[in-house]
Amino acid sequence: MIEDKIERESLNDLKVIVKETQKWGLDLVVIGGYAVRAYTRGYRYTKDIDSIAEKRDMGRLIALLKKLGYDVKGTRFGLKGKKKLNGGFIALDISVGEIWDVSTDKKYPGDEILKESETLEISGFFEEDRKIKIKAPVTPLEDLIILKLMTRGRERDIIDVISLITDRWNDLNLKTFATKCSNAGLNRHIREQVLMIMGLIRTGEARKVWLSITGQRLMRKTETELIKNLREIERVL
Repeated sequence: MIEDKIERESLNDLKVIVKETQKWGLDLVVIGGYAVRAYTRGYRYTKDIDSIAEKRDMGRLIALLKKLGYDVKGTRFGLKGKKKLNGGFIALDISVGEIWDVSTDKKYPGDEILKESETLEISGFFEEDRKIKIKAPVTPLEDLIILKLMTRGRERDIIDVISLITDRWNDLNLKTFATKCSNAGLNRHIREQVLMIMGLIRTGEARKVWLSITGQRLMRKTETELIKNLREIERVL
């Protein structure tokens, strides 16, 4: 299977990146799919590496990524990299200062993510890769859910929101979540996204998306609990 080999390469690269940045005293925090993996049971495959870092560290990060075989270029919002492999590639995105979502043109400040990150364990999706354990700084749960709700039209992000709320609801601080949304000027947008996901669950579309991406069934009991919890999120916004 090509995907498991690409995932293994990606996890090995992530391990090196985390190790080297910590050795150099650089601030780098994992966001995106691997951050979701750290908080949940890992319902979907991911291979891309998304993170946020300080602008002052870009030079050393570029050198490290090139050493790992990535074609790297600077952007308005940080760095983008791509590593070609047989049968696929790994995409890498490092945000600086703020995280910009191309699907909605919304931005989210990164300062608090860098300050409040939590060291968690990241492992793979495929059985063999679940043995890989990488301890890395990961974005706080509240910020991660906001980042996943910022996007529009991406089924994997809907899966991630459902995963995070299902597995980590008791750890979510709704007051902190609401404050972060407000400070970023995202209350209305996030509320609309929450209502959209509730609609997908009610119509059965979320169940179809969940099955197609995870290969698992979304249980009715889980859907009922999700609607209840999403209503709680809507209420605080």
